Amino acid sequence: MKRWMWWLLGLVGLALALRVALHFPWRATGAALVGVNGWLLLAALLVNLASPVAKAWGWHVLLGAVAPNRWWVAQEANLIGTAVNIVGVGVSGEAARVSLLVRRDHVPVRAAVLSVVGARVVEALGLALFVVLAPLALDLPPALRGLQIGGGALLLTILVMARFRVWGRLVARLPRSIRAGAMELAQMGWGGRLIAPTALALVNWVAQWGSYYLVLRATHIAAPPAASFTALIAVNLGGIVRFTPANVGVMQAAMAGALLPFGIAAEHGVAAGLALQAIQVLPILAFGLAIAGRSGLKRLLAEERDLARAA
Repeated sequence: MKRWMWWLLGLVGLALALRVALHFPWRATGAALVGVNGWLLLAALLVNLASPVAKAWGWHVLLGAVAPNRWWVAQEANLIGTAVNIVGVGVSGEAARVSLLVRRDHVPVRAAVLSVVGARVVEALGLALFVVLAPLALDLPPALRGLQIGGGALLLTILVMARFRVWGRLVARLPRSIRAGAMELAQMGWGGRLIAPTALALVNWVAQWGSYYLVLRATHIAAPPAASFTALIAVNLGGIVRFTPANVGVMQAAMAGALLPFGIAAEHGVAAGLALQAIQVLPILAFGLAIAGRSGLKRLLAEERDLARAA
């Protein structure tokens, strides 16, 4: 029964997707891409490269609290893991990051896995900080004010708990089977250890916002900076669960939907989403191939189940 239900939902989704694809003004989208400003797109690409560097740096600092690791190895592992995520789905990229770090720097598997979890928490903290600070420079829509308040509350709560080691008292009440791992994860954020990773996470989000803004300008979309901020939030929320490689289709839909309230036609939003995905995906794949080689990426994809099980 469940299998038939999933098949039915899949067929309905495919029918809707085909209907949208057949009636969508692709000619206008193509015209917007043909007329793109190459210099602005190149600037967006360069700004966007700061995002993975800051993300991997924060991961390196976070893991360094419990296990020594080299900065450039963390950078390489993050790039290869992102490349695997682009061509695959699920947690294969995270498993690849863990596996490469364990092999190259002999980091304990549990510490590496917990650091990936901690890095996701720090990314959320960086986003909360960005959401709190953004209204100082951007005129955000009223719908995002609640997100700003929630981000501020989350940021304040976690930083206070980390500063006064409240995590330690909470971990002591957990079941013994998960207590050791939870304690190790808490050690990564005790005291002021979260400050540097959170600052780097903020750099990551600011770089992403800058690349979104430049891509909109490159595709001749005269939108305020708040539009690129809204698109950034929508695309990242839409990409929490990865349904397709590199979230192709989902990203463009989220981008177009986020820009509609700013008076931007859907075909121009899709064009901007395609241009943005190109500058985000192609450089990472190039770096991943340069570091691991074609055979290395294929091997990581072939070992996806084993890597995921190890993680």
